[in-house]
Amino acid sequence: MRVFIALGSNLDNSTDNLHQAIDQIAKEYPIVQCSSIIITKAKYIEDQPDFYNQVIEVNGHGSAQDLLKFLHQIEHDMGRVRTIKYGPRIIDLDVIYFGDCILDTEMLQIPHPGMFERDFVLCPLNEIAPDFICPLTGKTIHELWEGISS
Repeated sequence: MRVFIALGSNLDNSTDNLHQAIDQIAKEYPIVQCSSIIITKAKYIEDQPDFYNQVIEVNGHGSAQDLLKFLHQIEHDMGRVRTIKYGPRIIDLDVIYFGDCILDTEMLQIPHPGMFERDFVLCPLNEIAPDFICPLTGKTIHELWEGISS
């Protein structure tokens, strides 16, 4: 099953943080492809270092909730402390898509609700999966990207 994970970091050596997170993810979920790393200004709280962002595709298995727990454990192991929403972080791992799953719970929403307005998610996602069809909107990633990039 096609699963997409967005990664972000803006503390310490962000490139190394992204690579370390991918190495940890690959121990449980085989990596299919990785986008380029893009650097963007912080979106919601601007007075912080630039973010390094990337999207990866993995071969998914199990449940989306299990994946989320796994990603939260990686964040914890890498030293992420959740203090300020949208604040600086050593690593941020978000489930963007889990196959054609549509999920809306208190703990997890798929597709990730913020992705539709975030160029730092849609741009790298468009690089690796422009023809993937969003199960919620019925649009391709390329169409979603064009909608915010024009």
